[in-house]
Amino acid sequence: MKDITDFSELLVAVRKITNSNNIAKIDFQELEDFEGQGLDTDLTDVFATNSGELFTILSDGTIRKAIAHICDISNYAEHYKLPKFHIFDCTTMQEMRESNRSKRYRKASRKDGTFWIIERDKQGYWKRLDICSYCKNEYNQVYQDNVSVNNFNLQNYLKQPMRHQQPYVDMKIDMTTIPQAYVNQWSKISRKRKEFCNWECQQCGYDCKERLLRQFLHTHHIDADLSNNRPENLKVLCIECHAEEYQHQHIKKTPKYKEFIRQRRGYAG
Repeated sequence: MKDITDFSELLVAVRKITNSNNIAKIDFQELEDFEGQGLDTDLTDVFATNSGELFTILSDGTIRKAIAHICDISNYAEHYKLPKFHIFDCTTMQEMRESNRSKRYRKASRKDGTFWIIERDKQGYWKRLDICSYCKNEYNQVYQDNVSVNNFNLQNYLKQPMRHQQPYVDMKIDMTTIPQAYVNQWSKISRKRKEFCNWECQQCGYDCKERLLRQFLHTHHIDADLSNNRPENLKVLCIECHAEEYQHQHIKKTPKYKEFIRQRRGYAG
């Protein structure tokens, strides 16, 4: 299972995004590598907002709505109904977790309402599924709408900005590993660590004392445990060195990283 704690920097970006005025610009983005190939992935990187809406975090730090469904129905009884897709952490998904069956869910790779189905003694095929009735009810409540299962339009839903987007990281949801949350005093802890290091990167020695450069200095959790704030587990790094840490390559795609590289080259030259 992927260690989602490697996305700690992305979660900070998510929180900033959800508190900004640009929330309407965040929408569903397809996983183009999976599109049309039937390679739906598990729910390792699917989480729920405080209203239960499912979302995932992309490698560039943005978020998109997520859709979950069961694709392997080969173990169903001989006579079965097709599964439903889910956009909320609804009653059905909670019951599946409680019965230790949540691993059957997959994150959909398409947004057209067609899902990959594996049926007994048949090859996989694409099939249009209906929304879960519990999710439909959640949607109507959160989005203040009155749609039915039959007229729910998935593409229209995905085009809408998310509601109540602040990720509720304390949610007890064992279908996946929930991102760890920074402690309430993290900003103070981080600042004190940077002050202790004289606002210099412990890796390359780059001096970030100048106020405009301080934004490019990060405090890195060496063991990836955000609750472990012991001094020996905290390493002060410039954003460039931070991006070189294990599974932190996504930082290189952020505007801050690119801005720092330009700044650093300017100061160096």
